Amino acid sequence: MTPNLENTTAGMTTHESSRGLESRLINQYNEQGWLLLEDVIARTDLDAAAARLATLSVERSDRYSNSGRIDFTKIPNLAKNDEAFRRLASSPRLIAAVEALLSQPALIFRDVLVAKPARDGAPFTYHQDSEYWDIKPPALLSAWIPFRDVGIEDGCLRVIQGSHRRRYPHDLRLGDGRAMPRWSTALLRKMATLAGTGDSDASGFRAMRGLKRSLLGSMTRHFSFLANLQELHARVPDDEKSREVSLPVRAGSVILFHSMLLHASHPNRSDRERLAYIASYMGAEYTFCGLGNPEFLVAGELSRRVFQKVRVVHS
Repeated sequence: MTPNLENTTAGMTTHESSRGLESRLINQYNEQGWLLLEDVIARTDLDAAAARLATLSVERSDRYSNSGRIDFTKIPNLAKNDEAFRRLASSPRLIAAVEALLSQPALIFRDVLVAKPARDGAPFTYHQDSEYWDIKPPALLSAWIPFRDVGIEDGCLRVIQGSHRRRYPHDLRLGDGRAMPRWSTALLRKMATLAGTGDSDASGFRAMRGLKRSLLGSMTRHFSFLANLQELHARVPDDEKSREVSLPVRAGSVILFHSMLLHASHPNRSDRERLAYIASYMGAEYTFCGLGNPEFLVAGELSRRVFQKVRVVHS
């Protein structure tokens, strides 16, 4: 089943956004693991954030394909460093929905911009975000915010509906598609904790972040096999793939999805770059179980940075 840009399965009206979400939409999110909110981000806010990309001096990670071309770019921690992106991540209508779904005040756990170049933007395979993240419970929520209308040819999201209810085994794969040994996957997952969970600079070690960015980014230009280490691949049973849904979305609208939802994305085969900004939220009462004692941005603060500590349990 593939919803189109004209007829989507979930929308949010102005009346609904003024008081969070109606129970039917909360129930829909709980049932399928995702929700489409129509027209919640102002075009002016999208344009302001896009304009800032050309002037910001921030960390970025470019991954190269076997042909030596960049197939996607990641730029993390934008909300912390720039007001325009903080406004995107803290849009009032968006935060009203996020907090209704989390049932508590929200913190911005991480944010990242993912750029897929025209005609050669890489796909992402199925995975669950909480497999990467040191936050409990594994029930975070991400907002997928496109800068232009995104369809299947542009690299939109695809999801397995209802898959957020359980954990799936994940593997790292070698260049020939074989799964790496479980011990090596566990070791590299530990590296993600040391570098800062969720690509965030709120935890972990700066040196490890630099090493990770180099190994999984710039060095893939010369050693293409390293690109395989950037993605965990979920083992999805064939009978569950029938629940796959592609999610085209208009600029200004947002897809919300559970951190345990199996999701992937199509390659960008269009003639234009595809930019998507992804802000991920945790409840203020959630627990951090990674490395360090991080503070996270309070969601909903449009123009100033307000941080809050969370409960920490080191394993």
